[in-house]
Amino acid sequence: MSDYDFKQLNDKEFEIFCADLLGEVENCRFERFKAGRDGGIDGRFFTDQGNEVILQCKHWINTPLSKLIRELKNIEKPKLDELKPHRYLLAVSNSLSRANKKEIHQALAPHILSESDIYGKEDLNDLLSTKAHIEQRHYKLWLQSSSVLGNILNNAILGRSAFSLEEMIRSSCRYVVTINHEAALRILERLRVVIITGEPGVGKTTLADHLCLHYVGQGFTYLKIADDIQEAVSVFDPESRQIVYFDDFLGRNYLEALKGHEGNHITQFIRRVAANKNKRFVLTSRSTILNQGKFLIDNFEHSNVQRNEYELRIQSLNDLEKAQILYNHIWHSGLESKYIDQLYFERRYRAIIAHKNFNPRLISYITEATRLETCPPNNYWDYIVSSLANPSQVWENPFNAQQDDFGRAIILLVVLNGGALYEKDLSDSYHRFLALPENQNLRGGIREFQSNIKLLTGSFLNRIVSSNKSPMIDLFNPSIGDYVLKRYASDIVMLRLGFQSLRTLRSTITLRSLRGDGLLSKADTKEICYLLIENLAENNFDCVSVSYISALCNVYIMEGSSFGGEVSAALSVAVLFIINKGFGKATDDSFEVVEWGVKQLIIAPEQALDFIAGNIGIAESHAEMQSISSLLSAIPEATRGYMEKVELVKEHVLNVVSENLSEFIDINLAFSKVEEYDDYRTAENELEKLIEEELIGVIHPFLTGVCSRGF
Repeated sequence: MSDYDFKQLNDKEFEIFCADLLGEVENCRFERFKAGRDGGIDGRFFTDQGNEVILQCKHWINTPLSKLIRELKNIEKPKLDELKPHRYLLAVSNSLSRANKKEIHQALAPHILSESDIYGKEDLNDLLSTKAHIEQRHYKLWLQSSSVLGNILNNAILGRSAFSLEEMIRSSCRYVVTINHEAALRILERLRVVIITGEPGVGKTTLADHLCLHYVGQGFTYLKIADDIQEAVSVFDPESRQIVYFDDFLGRNYLEALKGHEGNHITQFIRRVAANKNKRFVLTSRSTILNQGKFLIDNFEHSNVQRNEYELRIQSLNDLEKAQILYNHIWHSGLESKYIDQLYFERRYRAIIAHKNFNPRLISYITEATRLETCPPNNYWDYIVSSLANPSQVWENPFNAQQDDFGRAIILLVVLNGGALYEKDLSDSYHRFLALPENQNLRGGIREFQSNIKLLTGSFLNRIVSSNKSPMIDLFNPSIGDYVLKRYASDIVMLRLGFQSLRTLRSTITLRSLRGDGLLSKADTKEICYLLIENLAENNFDCVSVSYISALCNVYIMEGSSFGGEVSAALSVAVLFIINKGFGKATDDSFEVVEWGVKQLIIAPEQALDFIAGNIGIAESHAEMQSISSLLSAIPEATRGYMEKVELVKEHVLNVVSENLSEFIDINLAFSKVEEYDDYRTAENELEKLIEEELIGVIHPFLTGVCSRGF
């Protein structure tokens, strides 16, 4: 049985829904009219005898019923006296008792022929329970139906995924199903994978959210990836229906993208999803980042990822869709009528719709009531004009004027981390930041960590709580990160202090992103890395991981490893730390740093061979095996035990590739070149070529005479 309160709908959507539903009841199509003063008519039809039947809808869900009845008697009744309809139907979103219906009937007499022509909330729900197709036509209602809501809330794979779904539901009232929604859904249905691209603020994340809700509502289980694609790989079940969501998948993994690591993993997973009818995969990325990724990552080009792309552009929205987006935000904003009047005065809202900087994120900002505490109604339009003309001020004033040094420090640490982190880890980083000599003169009212988190949650930060894990802290909105990074890009000291306090692997990705986006120069990047490595060396690399040191050293080496013409002592010590502490813990960064150490004569060739032997068993990705191969090529062949390690690497690579063939090779590509259906020999030859190319790409110097027949 349906039990909607209709709060997710605005008044126009409620009118459309009622006309649709009651049109089926009356077996007719209600005419509807353009927005404006309705003169007491929201819909109408004519009987076979030519008699006019009028429909009026009142979506006053938060208004006392007594006030609604007075409105009907004093405002609507005189309109009806002029119109003199043959029959008048009234639909309201309020709950109505028998006495309420009688009072309304009397207030509008003689125009309502029967109390049964008055439809309250319960009547609408009763009718809807027998007309599921109408429920499905009205997206927001379908999303709130008990069966769909049950699927949504019960089908999250992890606790944070459940939190993500709940957030989607809460914000769905502002969503507008546009042409972009339908187009992206067609790609997802056809190819099972869609990559939504676009510039910041155009609504990529919101569109992706609702694509996921579409499938979760049909019974798919849902996983939102927090850090890397291995989260999805670990729960991949070929037999169950699953939808996986990876938001800003390259923006948060730029360093891995630059070196091809994350891109290779993702394209492998894309192939698995595309080959399984029970799977869907939704990704988002800023257009500039994805374009860089396609340029830098060979696998993106070879896997033809562009066919999965759907670029979300504000220009693709027509004025009606923009108007619906603005209207939804106004209706659900909680703005006082004095503020809303400023928008309707002389139809100022048209200037918003037509503005070149219109985007959903900015519309959300200018209609958020909590941001207007210091803005009186008479200044509201000036505030809107200023925000549209200079979108960067969306976060500029709240960050600079409304936060003290301590609040800004916490926001900066979350931004520099480049993604969510555990609350305890953020607390530790914050206290390290406060303890630094350079930060002894910070000013503000509240220094204590938890009090600041409470103040920042809901405005700058999200605090995500799951049943089986510690709370996590992430940015309230990704645009905060864009603003903060640009603000601090020229403040090398503050960036260095933030990175020094974090000590997380993700922070090295942010550091490389700043360099890749042109916000940091080569010299500044080197200086920050140098000072971080020097500080860690002074503290004997206490409480930091091999993976973090490896990534930090690799960023430094990629920018040019010498400082003042010589390799720093701190960097040499860091390389030796990796070689001594990295057994069973090495990453592709570790192998690359060790290779550099061999070439700089910091590490003996025998040490490097031992390092390979101690870590080959944990190397599973294309990037890791390629890094090991490159390291082997830097070691003199005359080194004792060299050929033994070469054979060990070859055997491991062959085993990994053969056991996970579909993750390394696009098998469909081999069969796509076969013209005859039963030409197995040609398909086999093509497959052998692909396997050999993959193997040569991984361990080229050591594959002479080795090809796919080894499988």
